[in-house]
Order: sequence, then structure tokens, then C-alpha cells
Amino acid sequence: MAAASAVASSPQALEAHPAVPVQEFSVEASSSSSSRAVEARPVSCNGGGEECVLERHSPWVAAAEAESRLGEAASAGLYLRVEKLAEEELRDNRQRQDDELMALEAIYGDDLAEFENKGELRYFQIYIHYDLHDGVEVCAKLSSANDSPKDVGCPDDGTEEHGDRPDEFSYTCNFEYLPPLVLTCLLPLSYPSKDPPYFTATAKWMDGPDVSQLCEMPDNIWAELPGQEVVCQWVEGIRNSSFSYLRFDGKITLGPDIATHKLDNRAISRSLPLESVIPSMLSYSSKKHYEAFLQDFHMCMICLNQTKGSNFIKLPCQHLFCVKCMETLCGMHVKEGSLFQLVCPDTKCSASIPPYLLKTLLSEGEFQRWDRLTLEKALDLMSDVVHCPRCSIGCLGDEDYNAQCPKCCFVFCSLCKDPRHPGKECLTPEQKLQRLQASGKMTASGMVEEMMSIKMLYGDARSCPKCKMTISKTEGCNKVVCISCGQAFCFLCGKAIISGYGHFSKRRDLFEPGKEDTKDWQNQMNWLEIRNRIRAQKHPVGSTVKCPKCRQKIYKDNVEYIFCRACQASYCTLCRKQVEFTGLQSDHWGSPQCVGIKF
Repeated sequence: MAAASAVASSPQALEAHPAVPVQEFSVEASSSSSSRAVEARPVSCNGGGEECVLERHSPWVAAAEAESRLGEAASAGLYLRVEKLAEEELRDNRQRQDDELMALEAIYGDDLAEFENKGELRYFQIYIHYDLHDGVEVCAKLSSANDSPKDVGCPDDGTEEHGDRPDEFSYTCNFEYLPPLVLTCLLPLSYPSKDPPYFTATAKWMDGPDVSQLCEMPDNIWAELPGQEVVCQWVEGIRNSSFSYLRFDGKITLGPDIATHKLDNRAISRSLPLESVIPSMLSYSSKKHYEAFLQDFHMCMICLNQTKGSNFIKLPCQHLFCVKCMETLCGMHVKEGSLFQLVCPDTKCSASIPPYLLKTLLSEGEFQRWDRLTLEKALDLMSDVVHCPRCSIGCLGDEDYNAQCPKCCFVFCSLCKDPRHPGKECLTPEQKLQRLQASGKMTASGMVEEMMSIKMLYGDARSCPKCKMTISKTEGCNKVVCISCGQAFCFLCGKAIISGYGHFSKRRDLFEPGKEDTKDWQNQMNWLEIRNRIRAQKHPVGSTVKCPKCRQKIYKDNVEYIFCRACQASYCTLCRKQVEFTGLQSDHWGSPQCVGIKF
């Protein structure tokens, strides 16, 4: 049962029987003074806040207006005819009222707000909700031709129609939930033996004549059941029969805004124009829909567990998955850097997960990594942005492929990442290695290993046809997927593949390696080293070997080269080729020309 509070209007004193003292008729603002108030359970809404049931319904309750009208009626003494009641009848009425309130608490729970007694008069409100299994259409009729759908605030599926008059327009909106109708009751001491409860029916979204017509239903029920407890029958009658009683045949029509006189004083109806009421109704329906989602059970299509909606997250595409699965999935993709896979896990959906949801699903460190990777990928897609080879800071390159780092002030070529070289072409990897070897910074064997590594790198790499990122294939078939943008393409020809394997006409095309992958350079080097070791064991230094050309016996005085006096030529012991000792050719043994690597 919800704790209720309302703003008191001008208080009016009740005329009490001399034997029954009656206090001032007003609703206290503090719930601490309420003798039967119970705190409401918090409900989580879209904004993540917590609000009680009364606060959620507060725009539709009009507690002060209902209190004022009940106070006027009570001041007139309409239901205080207790002088004719015997003490025994008064005690019986009090007991029956207490029993009825206990039954109402058990039936309606949070929808019952019981206030402080006014003297000895019970005073409470009941929120009546409508069961709309398939929703309901509300047609709002505007009396001005200048109004537009945006002013009304209808959803995207709202329809615009002309009314019966030239200056009248109608807009139809679909609602899953309607605001409640509030029944406020004051129980006189003569209830239920002689008089019915005094009540007000509050429907701040309905037109005045409709609410006045609803006020006739409790009178008819009391006429059929005099002397009985009728509050529960009133509530159920209003809830189940309102639409048929008001002749709302599948559609509720509101407006136009025309001043109506001679309304039932117990009816508290819409006082604001439809342009203000319809958006409030939509907001209320949205909040109620979210609350129902939190309480219902749903199944996660990833882990197949069924739990309450409060443990789920709804993506903008309206697909539902449990929070634990989404946290694991998003964290895995951020860790692996596959940001393109941060999409809806549904197999038939590819809607991206927005950043505001990622911030709730990822830890602080994971979200910072996602933010950094997103920025890096965005910079990589910009053709004029390059990264400094020294400090990896993003720089802008000019039309001459020159860039300057804003952090370390290093000026470099945006193509080869070497220092700026105006008017000169960029060096190839082989030329760079040869310069290192000539300067004495790299040995011949180190040069061979470096060249082999470059050869393997470029032989097993392709550029993505979409984002141009270099992709290396270590194993598997020739259909590869770019880890940066998710584009699938053929590793053999580099063409983009939309879906399936129709690009590969034969199975061998799907698994056959490319021409650059036919040699295993590491195995070749190992085989050459083993062969050279066997030769060295058979023909150690000081032994005799045959000349590769004239087959004369030669004294071997070196592990790397032999000299034939008959041919007057030197030969490499590794590849058996003739070598002339001039310049860089003296380092032939173990060089790329020696082992047969070509660039």
C-alpha cells in the first residue's frame, strides 16, 4: 500500500455530531502523521531513478482538488447524519469499514493510498488501471487548424485526419497503457448501514462529460446494493465496464476543447488542452511499459537462461539479451580489438551497440581502451593522417608526403617513415639492409635473416579492399576477414566477398596456398646449414676437395671459400659458385645471392 501525500487546499471544518469530535478536513503533507500509511516499493524507470507509486501517478491524481470537493460536501453535512444512529449501529459500521479497508489493501496493494482519518472518517484513494491487452487507439480532435502533429506529440505511427468541421483536425495515437482513473472516497459514519461513501472520480485525461457519465455507475450500484459494502464493486465496475459504458468502441475520442457546463461536481476531468495532455499520456505509457518489462520474465538467446527484465538489456533494435552475456561479449571484442563486431548478437541483425550502452557494459579500463581504439581506427581511415615512427603520435601529411610530429618535431616521409628526403625516391627494404651492412651495423647472416623475414611478411600479407589495412594469414582457408572493418575477401586475388564461398569455384582454390607461399624459407635455411655441416665433417680444413669446375684436387684451407690453382678462381663452399673478391662480393658466403633468395 503506497504512502500518500497531497497538497492541502483551503481547509474546511467538518460539522460533527456533539459526541463525535471531528478534526479539520485536510490531507497532511507528511506521511509520518498518517495512521495507516505504508511506504511504496521503488520502481526503476528509464532514467534509472526510483519513484513511488503516488509520484508516478501524481500528474493524474489531483489530490488537492478531490480533497477540496470532498471538504465542501463534508462541510455541508451531507453524510454526517449520525444523530439518528444508535451506538451499536455506529460500532457495527466502524467494524465493517475496517474489514472493508483490510480487504481493499489485500486486493489492490500499491494501488490503494490510505490517508489520515478525518476525525473518525476514513479517507483513501484507489488507482484504477485498465487492462489493455492489445492496446487502444486514442483519437485527439483539435479545434484549431493551425495545430500540427508535432504540437500533439503523437508517435511516428500517428495518423492525421480532417474532422467533421473545416477547422478541426484529428490525430490517432496507439497506447499500451492509459493513465489511471482515481477514485477518492470518504466514508461517513453512516456507511454502510444508511448512506453510500462520498466520492470523486478523477480522470485528468478524459473529457468532462465522460467522467460525469462514469459518476453515475457508483450511484446505480448503490441503488442495487443498499446497506452493503460497495467500494470494491465500484472499482471493478469502473475498471471492467468503462469503455462499454462510455460507448468507446475500440477507439477513445478526446476533444475538441470546448467549455462544458453542468458537469457532475464529483467528476474531476481534463482541464488542460490536448496539446499538453497527449504528450503526458505518451510519457506515462512509456514508463509503464518499461516497468512491465522489468517485472516480466524473458529468455536470453545467448545463454538460454530465463530471468526478470531487470537483468536484461534492450538494444535500440529492440532485441533483448541478459546483461552478463552482453558484458562478456563486449569485453571480449574490446580485448581482441574487433570493434566491428560490437553489434547486436542476433543472427539477422547488425545494429551497432551505441556508446552509452557500452559505457554501462564495459569496465572503466575496457571503455577507455574502446575509446582509444575507436579513435585510432578513425585516424587510420583518414588518408592524410600518419603516425610518427618515433612516438606513434598522429600527424597530418601534406601533398608531398611530408609530415612533422607535433610532440617530438621529427620531420619524416609519410610513405617510408624515414627522415624527410625531398626529391629522392623511398628506399626499398633490400636497399635499407644493404646500407646497414655496408655501414658495419649488420652482419651478412643477420642481413639474410632479415631479408627472409621481410619476404615471409610480404608473402603472407594482403591489403583489405575496404580499409586498406595489411592482413596476414597464418593458417586456414583463403577466405579471410579483416579484423579492423570485418570485410571478407579472397586472400589469393584480394577481391571482396559479400557472403558465402561462391567466389571459390573449386575446393583447391579455397585451400591452395599462393605462389609466394610455396617455399618454406626457414626449412631451406636449416637444410643448407645441415648440408654445410656434413660437408665440413667430410672435408675439414686441411683436407683435399675437388674443384667444382675442373675437378682438380684442391687443398682446403678455409671453411667458407676454396681456391683452385688450376682455374685461378675462388669458389663458395656453400653454393659451389665462383666468387670474385672485389668490394662487397667478399661477403658472398651466406648472402641472399648465396642461398638463392630473390626480391
